[in-house]
Amino acid sequence: MKRFTLAVALLLAASPVVASAQTQWTGNGHHYDFITGSFTWEEALADAATRSHLGLTGYLATVTSLAENQFLVSVNSSQQAWLSGSDKDSEGNWTWRAGPEAGQAVFHPIYPPGVTWADNAWGGQHFLVTNFMSAGNWDDGGGELNSPYPEFRIGYFVEYGGNTNVVPEPSSLALVLGGLIAAAIVRRRAR
Repeated sequence: MKRFTLAVALLLAASPVVASAQTQWTGNGHHYDFITGSFTWEEALADAATRSHLGLTGYLATVTSLAENQFLVSVNSSQQAWLSGSDKDSEGNWTWRAGPEAGQAVFHPIYPPGVTWADNAWGGQHFLVTNFMSAGNWDDGGGELNSPYPEFRIGYFVEYGGNTNVVPEPSSLALVLGGLIAAAIVRRRAR
């Protein structure tokens, strides 16, 4: 039994420990992270899909309630950030483009349905920005044809949870494999 305990201890010591900056919201059990950097909306959408946390594949965040919007403000209230909403395919018809809500209509958590929150000031603004001018405020941005900011680049919120694209973390796989090996050794010696 001492050898088994020693093998498990060595395995745990050798497994990489991944530090997490993700914050869990109890409202839906999902984890969120603000990714700093300089991304266009399309780059943020693609980058979020390459991230994983606790075996869940990330996606550019969706916000479906006032409480969730307020939670994201608690994570980051000072920097503008992309969310996965877009009206690129049909001006004024905003839909989520990632996560379990992909394809569903975007409703601003503060304004009732039908109230305009995006102004399309320079024409061709098709991507959802949060923390615009004030914490939690939404606006449309990016890709403007006549804008002084045609390549609008900001950070974004990544969300983990509610999707079925589960990818095991490498450290989890190492622990499972180590446990199976240790169990096989114990079983073999018990014979």
